[in-house]
Amino acid sequence: MSHAAQRAEYILQQLLLHGRVDAEQLSQQLEVNASTIRRDLERMERQNLLRRIHGGALPVDMLAYSAYSYGLTFQENMSRQVEEKTQIARIALQLIQPGDTIALSPGTTTTHLARAIRQSRLQPLTVVTNAVNIAMELSGLPGITLTLTGGLLLPDFFALVGPLAEQSLNQVFVAKAFIGVTGLSAEYGLTGPNQLESLSHRLTMQRAQRTIVLADATKLGSVALHAIAPITTMHILVTDQHATEEQLTPLRTLGIDIYQPTFENAAHPGN
Repeated sequence: MSHAAQRAEYILQQLLLHGRVDAEQLSQQLEVNASTIRRDLERMERQNLLRRIHGGALPVDMLAYSAYSYGLTFQENMSRQVEEKTQIARIALQLIQPGDTIALSPGTTTTHLARAIRQSRLQPLTVVTNAVNIAMELSGLPGITLTLTGGLLLPDFFALVGPLAEQSLNQVFVAKAFIGVTGLSAEYGLTGPNQLESLSHRLTMQRAQRTIVLADATKLGSVALHAIAPITTMHILVTDQHATEEQLTPLRTLGIDIYQPTFENAAHPGN
């Protein structure tokens, strides 16, 4: 990989992690002069990988919906465990192959995955979602066929739920469903805070050949108000480096494959 490509990869990682980059800081971090960084950002903007602003750059995923993304619940959750959710998104991205048909549930961790897909330019890909913001993250990308369900909007997480969403989900089949949950317990299964959203999660899982749950360590062992599905209905858990053996062993015993970052490999299956 060339030095320019290595710098571009670093810049994209910083955008995914922090939501913006500062040109002066990049110059110091990468140990190159400011003009080199300026040319890097100009080139990446021409490739539609970022959007330059005075003194730095923003991700191209700062779309029209960003003006509405500061609702208390969504913004609070997007700002929690950012590094962990970024790690989870990078690992989950490696579980997606060109030509896949996938579903993305509403949620902040799945939003990070949508942004990773956008920046990776993985294609061709067919994506089904009942999350308005995820649809906007992925809209207009070449090689991505996007299906957005109808339904009642839950503004806290841009989720479309209820009979219309369920009717739409009942008409599709996907190879892989990526699901974000509030609680994950060997005893109580997958749980969420909203009844209607939990029902749409359950149906999404039923329409998928494989269910991949994205959950940072704070979700493991937690139980939310509404049941989504038994733990045995999921196939893979993608979590962060803070998940302990005490948390993971009961899940492995049930035959769930676990992926989490390691020092050796950022997407190494736990074993």
